[in-house]
Amino acid sequence: MIDNVVEFVSKPKIRVEPVVENINDILPKVINILKPAIDNNNRNASLDDVVGDILSNQSLMWAVYIEDTLAAAFTTSVVKHPQRHTLFIEFMGGVEMNVWMRAALNVLKELAKEANLSGIEADGRIGFSKFAESVGFKETYRHYEMEI
Repeated sequence: MIDNVVEFVSKPKIRVEPVVENINDILPKVINILKPAIDNNNRNASLDDVVGDILSNQSLMWAVYIEDTLAAAFTTSVVKHPQRHTLFIEFMGGVEMNVWMRAALNVLKELAKEANLSGIEADGRIGFSKFAESVGFKETYRHYEMEI
């Protein structure tokens, strides 16, 4: 028995990458990950709409790997408000968000800075609010809809 060894727990390697080449190779896997988020918003955008936006470069598809395993995905686009432009996280899905989300946000912050964007926007379920606050998002309003 060894009692003078400190246990070392290594952090998993996280890769957050935009998918810009061979999109059709990974698209089915990413869409499968994003499908629940897309289904939650299907009154505004169908699965075909999201795929069309990715293929026409209206949206950028991202893959998140934990070690070498595809664990999550999201899409982003640039929103052009009259007074500023922002990076908008459109759809997100996957597993182990607590493991990869901070790395993903660091990548997106760097991208937004390099592109001279004013910020990052995201909509999310109510349960996302605690995590969003912990990584620097400020809740400025909640999005409500009423069907007529």
